[in-house]
Amino acid sequence: PLPVNRLASSSTWEAAVRTDFETLRELIAGFSTGSATRPGEPTSDGLAARRPRPPLVCQVPDALVPGLQAAYPRDLHQTFERRSSSTAYGTEPLAVEPLLAMVRDALVDDARTWGEDAAACPLEPFVLLLRPRGAEPGIYRVRLDGVDLVRPLPEAEIIEGMTVQKEFARAGAIVSVAANLDQADTWGGASGYRFTMSRSAALIYSLHLRAVASGLVGTVFAGFATSAVRHLLDSDGVSRHQMFAVTIAGPAAESEAGSTTV
Repeated sequence: PLPVNRLASSSTWEAAVRTDFETLRELIAGFSTGSATRPGEPTSDGLAARRPRPPLVCQVPDALVPGLQAAYPRDLHQTFERRSSSTAYGTEPLAVEPLLAMVRDALVDDARTWGEDAAACPLEPFVLLLRPRGAEPGIYRVRLDGVDLVRPLPEAEIIEGMTVQKEFARAGAIVSVAANLDQADTWGGASGYRFTMSRSAALIYSLHLRAVASGLVGTVFAGFATSAVRHLLDSDGVSRHQMFAVTIAGPAAESEAGSTTV
């Protein structure tokens, strides 16, 4: 046994193992308050409107215009039957116009579903065209009314660092959705964050299903490493935070396929 003088006092021991109930109370209060009609109390200083996020500097604004989305080859039932999480990607270039149309349509669905609340906490999809057909490789931002070229693609090693798992960087494209957490928190406190995170996940899963319905493959993942995209996507983790992401590509040949259904 340890000598008595080596043991911490009871007060020190209690302080070391005590749970921080104040943080828990804030979380519970956030769940019990806040809604589209009754925003919760902000958990930050609530002053996001006083520090608007600077506009994203884009190399070529309105570089591309998504066309109309053609009918999907598979219906919803067939899509769910075929849906899987796959990191086995084909090497064929990915057609850009239908891809951007899918991203735009998912964003339109979000705006239509949530109306004014979506406008209060807007989502911002970014598309890394890694192996495109019909446009130059690069990092693009999709808006409701157009597509901006943010910058050219960085080196392959940097893209691998962004995705955390190297195999994701072998896809034809990666779509990441970002949000302004400062603005969401000011709008609805803890409820604002949950609202924005839920919509981000819904948009990405909607895009994943649209891709599968079009005969493509991919996998949803937790998003880019914040430190790796701080300058590339002007993402400071607060006023612009990359929330959720999905890879998209053509399917690999039968001999190369290796997908896991989830």
